[in-house]
Amino acid sequence: MIRCLFLLILSLLLVIGTHAQAGLTRSYSEALKKAGNDKPVILFCYGANFDQVGKATYDAIIHNKDREFMRMLNKEIYVVVPIYQTPSEKEQAEFKRIMGKHKLPGGIWSYPCFAIVDGQGNFRGAVQSATQMENPKAVQEALTKLLEDFDKQQKLLTQATRSSGANKERLMREALSVTSIKPPNHETFDPANNGMVQKLQLMSIAEANRYIRGTLASSSFTPVERQMIMAAYAGHLRRNNAPVELLRAVYTEMRNIDPTSSYGAYAEGALEIWVSPLEKK
Repeated sequence: MIRCLFLLILSLLLVIGTHAQAGLTRSYSEALKKAGNDKPVILFCYGANFDQVGKATYDAIIHNKDREFMRMLNKEIYVVVPIYQTPSEKEQAEFKRIMGKHKLPGGIWSYPCFAIVDGQGNFRGAVQSATQMENPKAVQEALTKLLEDFDKQQKLLTQATRSSGANKERLMREALSVTSIKPPNHETFDPANNGMVQKLQLMSIAEANRYIRGTLASSSFTPVERQMIMAAYAGHLRRNNAPVELLRAVYTEMRNIDPTSSYGAYAEGALEIWVSPLEKK
């Protein structure tokens, strides 16, 4: 596993090279200033005190001393964001030092992940599915495409702001056709930012089940929003060592809402990577 994670980080570095040299940035606000209007910021978010895969990935990034490794890494604007479950005062202070008054951008639904935002803090895309994070080649390909598509969309948006009439409309349509990247200022439903994840942290498995079922029954959600809620619920179950039968049921339900969506693919990957090994023990 550690070797796989090390290869994962090395693979990620291969995608770096088209953006300004910046490297590790200690605060989110500083990273946004460096990005300005045209460059992306990568947020590496990981479960610091509950997720061994994320923690091992963090260790591989921060503690590796290979000069070539660090030289390549420092070409990207990136921020490391530890996510704590029921954080201590010290952990709360660390998160506040990094994020300041900012919230995590909406659109992040799994840890560890590599999320891309623009200089205004708009979520534009992420590599975060279970299958991507377990496979170095898949992460490399996904992050490479996101960075390339970010540049492509950003150039089209810039051209559109400098144009008018039919030409502006054409450029805007082309920018929006880059579907792997979200356009700026889009509205994103996010279980983390609306308090759902925080509420779940204080609940037992039984309480969480009642809360999630009541939430889904009491409001009208799109299929993708329902899958996002199920993803938050499944993450809570995993962190609290829920019975494997319950995990399988929740991920299967999440997948079946819409198997063709990214959340459906994530659920399918979770069944294979996390649930199946538990069933074999």
